[in-house]
Amino acid sequence: MDNATFHKRQNTQEAIQNAGHTLEYLPAYSPDLNLIEHKWAQAKALRRQQNQTVEMFFKFYTF
Repeated sequence: MDNATFHKRQNTQEAIQNAGHTLEYLPAYSPDLNLIEHKWAQAKALRRQQNQTVEMFFKFYTF
């Protein structure tokens, strides 16, 4: 499970365990584990270099 606060509530944990499941939480978020974060960083840098609005950037760089 992710680390959303409602997943850590006692009644949520009890409901999951009472249904026969084991709780396993994901590690803390790390952009290094999510490859799309690197692409978003590149896209943001390119948008800043070209001084474009988000709308203009996606108009020219979408498939």
